Amino acid sequence: MSLNKVLLIGNLGQDPSVRFLDNNKVVASFTLATNETYTDRNGERRTETEWHTIEMWDQLARNVDNLKQKGYLKKGTQVYVEGKIRTENYKDKDGNDRVGKKIRALTLTLLGSSNRNSGESGEGGYRQPEAQPTNPLPSPNTTYATPPVSAPNPAPDDDLPF
Repeated sequence: MSLNKVLLIGNLGQDPSVRFLDNNKVVASFTLATNETYTDRNGERRTETEWHTIEMWDQLARNVDNLKQKGYLKKGTQVYVEGKIRTENYKDKDGNDRVGKKIRALTLTLLGSSNRNSGESGEGGYRQPEAQPTNPLPSPNTTYATPPVSAPNPAPDDDLPF
């Protein structure tokens, strides 16, 4: 058995970039900064920042574009991202082989209060598997998820106990 799962809470390092590709595909990406604070051996508080490249595809990328256009997703916004690590092999501008890591986001949750929202914040969120956000002012902890790859067939109505 194996597991490839990443959970991150951080702040956007830039406004999301959204590209519309052929065959109705959409990709959104941004950098995410996560901070770790610790006390070093001299007793001084230190903070280290780790940068992550986040990419989202299709419906989740469309949701990101919608949130970006409404001003909810921009540089500095705090988010929770759940996804998986992807390795990318490429050649740099000098023709050298390079290996990069990206986080392929499967869910995105807005955290903290929005400057358009009256400072409310809370916990939790919900999954919105196939539709664009319908609430014009999303709650601070709204979760946007990619649609499931496949869903089981529902049971016939006459099998219901009521």
